Amino acid sequence: MKKLIEIALFVSVASLMSCSSTPIVPSADSIKISREEPKDPECKNLGRVQGKTISVKPDLEGAIEDMKKEAAYKGANYLVMQTASGYETAVSGTAYYCP
Repeated sequence: MKKLIEIALFVSVASLMSCSSTPIVPSADSIKISREEPKDPECKNLGRVQGKTISVKPDLEGAIEDMKKEAAYKGANYLVMQTASGYETAVSGTAYYCP
């Protein structure tokens, strides 16, 4: 009987986990980019992030997208962009999670 309860509990938990529609990691598309630090004191600094592209011509948008992906991987939803290289193929900033 105990084994049957354990199996039923496992199946129930596994079913609930597979139905989750909330992503574990925020999407890069949902990250807000700013040049200002977040005003909310509850925002948590998740560290520095960088983005870069290897291209013949400057690609600032591609570098920003790369940086947003790294920030999303860290769980960020707010990004302060601080520097861009002279050729605009590399950017850096600080990732934050703001509740």
